[in-house]
Amino acid sequence: MKKLALSAALSLCMAGSVAAEPVVGGYFADWQYNNEQNPYTVKDIPADKLTHVIYAFLSMCGPHTGASDAVQSQVSAACEGKPPFSAIVVDQQAALKHDFGDVSVDVPYKGHFAQLAELKKQHPNLTILPSFGGWTMSEPFHAMVKDDAHIKQFAKSAVALIAEYDFFGGIDLDWEYPGGGGLTTSPWNPDTKLTDEQKELEKQAFTTLVTEIRKELDALQLKTRKVYELSTAVGVGPKAAQIDWASAAPKLTNMFAMTYDFLGGWGTQTGHLTNLHATERSWWGMGADVFVNQMIELGIPKEKLVLGAAYYGRGWEGSQFAGGLPTSDLSSEKGASFGTGEAGYFMYWDLKKNYTAEQGYKYGYDEESQAPYLWNPEKKVFISYEDERSVKAKALWAKQKGLAGVFTWELSGDPEDELTAAMSEVMNSKVAKK
Repeated sequence: MKKLALSAALSLCMAGSVAAEPVVGGYFADWQYNNEQNPYTVKDIPADKLTHVIYAFLSMCGPHTGASDAVQSQVSAACEGKPPFSAIVVDQQAALKHDFGDVSVDVPYKGHFAQLAELKKQHPNLTILPSFGGWTMSEPFHAMVKDDAHIKQFAKSAVALIAEYDFFGGIDLDWEYPGGGGLTTSPWNPDTKLTDEQKELEKQAFTTLVTEIRKELDALQLKTRKVYELSTAVGVGPKAAQIDWASAAPKLTNMFAMTYDFLGGWGTQTGHLTNLHATERSWWGMGADVFVNQMIELGIPKEKLVLGAAYYGRGWEGSQFAGGLPTSDLSSEKGASFGTGEAGYFMYWDLKKNYTAEQGYKYGYDEESQAPYLWNPEKKVFISYEDERSVKAKALWAKQKGLAGVFTWELSGDPEDELTAAMSEVMNSKVAKK
């Protein structure tokens, strides 16, 4: 009876209660240490300004046909001798083997994980979560949830993984997306589009998935007397509606709203990629406020909902923009053919350094949308991004709205911690909630 009572109490503390402090979170991309222009490691994480660090990404043994050859090779090696749908550390070189320097913790591995163990020692109140999935590694979720036995295998092995690497304080799911709409389940492709029957199966299976993981976490916390979180990323618009939040939300600690990438170079439509407020000038009426309000209406408790900010921009070439403010019919010839290691994608530090007035770029700020942009009239280039002003506006709105907090994709975009400091300052200020 005592064990049952303790389990119930700890589970309530972890999944059902409001956090003692506002969430200020950031995803840590495990590949950015190899960024030749601006390498980013665990030592660069501003842990004093964060409550959550989310490690991107881990996966499971299953199909990864949409991923690169390198990732498929890593998955194959990590899955050798393991049952299907076992949780795995994909890039073991980055996570466990690369020497990033000495640590004071006694762990039998190196890599990012050793550095994270050290970070946890230095900042014991910091919550560090491994995130499973991501855009390129969500394919196995669709296969896994077809069988409850596979769901249980993943849940058990994922919790065993965080028990082995005990600096982790729970699990984050970044399945993109239950019900389709991701890399290998495009609704625009008749060969990959999920049927209504498949969508309903995945809606039910997501609840089963979080229930099984929550059960395994509860069992682990009985052994360790630690509190473990379970969070998930949430897509916007129709993607958010593909989950049964009334059933799933009670099992979850936080839900990270991916309120960015509203527009990008994959289409000619040009405008803000992560504006806080929708206006009559917004493409299709899109805005973070609209998407967050929809999530709340769908059953996500606002005190568990974390608003997303982007430490990057998206850009277009051949834009029709002629100054003033972007409009709901603004378009361009194509997405930008240049960027920060990826065409059309611009990290915040790169924009600050290489897309200034000296290079012919003019700064603009859409006050009504709370969104900055850059415009090069000679090159006809339009870039939408996030800056200190816009992240402060997001943090203030999240605080006044009574949301759990704010987070970013992803930390390496802001190596000088300007944006993280701005979010942290606002979230921890004495501003009344609504």
